[in-house]
Amino acid sequence: MTRSQIEYVLTEIRQLTFDNPFGPERAQRIERMLKQLGTPSGEAHPLQLASANFRKLLPWIRSTEQALLKQLATQPLPEAWKDRASCFAFFALYHEVANALDQLIRNRAADSHQNRQVYTKIQQGVAERHRLIEGMTDRIWNQPEHLFACFYQLRRAFHHIHHEIIGDSTPIQRLRMQVWESVFTKDMMSYQQWMYEAVGRFPTLILGPSGSGKEIVARAIGLSRFIPYQVKAGTFEASAPDSFHPVNLSALSETLIESELFGHRKGAFTGANQDRAGLFASAGAYGTVFLDEIGDVSESTQVKLLRLLQSGEYQAVGDNQTQHYSGKILAATHKDLHAEMQAGRFREDFFYRLCGDQVQTVALREILQDRPEELDNSVHYICRKLFGPVGAEALSPRIVSSLQSQVPVDYDWPGNFRELEQAVRNIVVRNEYQAVRHPPSQSPTQQISQAYQRSSMTMAEWIQAYAKQAYQQLGSYKKAAERLQVDQRTIKKWVDS
Repeated sequence: MTRSQIEYVLTEIRQLTFDNPFGPERAQRIERMLKQLGTPSGEAHPLQLASANFRKLLPWIRSTEQALLKQLATQPLPEAWKDRASCFAFFALYHEVANALDQLIRNRAADSHQNRQVYTKIQQGVAERHRLIEGMTDRIWNQPEHLFACFYQLRRAFHHIHHEIIGDSTPIQRLRMQVWESVFTKDMMSYQQWMYEAVGRFPTLILGPSGSGKEIVARAIGLSRFIPYQVKAGTFEASAPDSFHPVNLSALSETLIESELFGHRKGAFTGANQDRAGLFASAGAYGTVFLDEIGDVSESTQVKLLRLLQSGEYQAVGDNQTQHYSGKILAATHKDLHAEMQAGRFREDFFYRLCGDQVQTVALREILQDRPEELDNSVHYICRKLFGPVGAEALSPRIVSSLQSQVPVDYDWPGNFRELEQAVRNIVVRNEYQAVRHPPSQSPTQQISQAYQRSSMTMAEWIQAYAKQAYQQLGSYKKAAERLQVDQRTIKKWVDS
């Protein structure tokens, strides 16, 4: 390869390393690189969980690396290339061990022998690339165990997001991007060097309509946390598959909520016959507690959770000894929390402790409007959960055909994916599904007409009310400005006036 070709690949891979793997920019960059470089000789890379184009690109990475190392055997690395060469080495080594990382993920039980094999590959990979990382003093290269933990987290996150948040519609693509950024932020290199501990503990609030897959999103985030690797023991400090601890708060009484979350001491209440550790105690520092239906909890429970979010401190029911939780909290609700705060049912200080990171799930209606064929993907995913991969292949086409013949084309699926799952069950058992009938939705013009007839607001008041509604629904001035296509300062003026 020529020097200019090497420099081109280094520059593009520097960007590709930090592109969101679920964003359109990454796919476009890969396509541009293949057009520029041409089709590589030989077979595509055997990486299993990757697109066809990406597998075609990986042989170019190996060729570039070999040419670069050959060149560096006789001359030093140019100063201008050092940062790009380090990113290139990170990228190349990660994909060299990616299939082995996939095996670790598939093997739910801890296997110190398998871990040590992967760790040894990483050590050898770092040694082979020492000329590419000369002068780099950051933690990633100086501590191979940290590099192993980073690689393991990256692959777990990609695995869970790819397999659990399914579909190719634009709303689903945006959702996957949101989930990836919730884990790694937009600055992935800084995250992996020094932000991973702090960001890993940031609370995440998941909002969206009932049945839209909030727990699936929570699981993908919770199972993707950074977990350090212990070299001597050959194990990670916590079991990744067992790190997610969900609880549906709306299904429990207040006493049982506190017992479930904080634990209780023997005799704390009727039926408390022995001490019990709560979810926060059992989750540990690298676990995640998922609080589903957070909008339904009482103010008393909100106060206790607020204390935990502020300081990490809590007390078991019937105990005066303070305990500490340093893991992650995820919370979800289908309710409009701004309306709940205005009604006095949800504390503002509690909301602002939860809302630093927000993810918005997508209604099934929006997905099918963007891409009607996503019904096939969703039904196949549900059948795979219920009947396994063989059953899904056999049943999915018949179920989709039945739904298409029995459900109106413009049906809005008010129960979202939860309703679709029940529809699949109905088709399997009786080969029929009676869609829930709702009155036809009004057009925006009809809605405005009715609101106008009931209102005496001035134009300025209408604009202010509309801006406030956008801000409350979307949670930030920036997003509201994008939605209404105005300047962010204008939105702030309308909302604050």
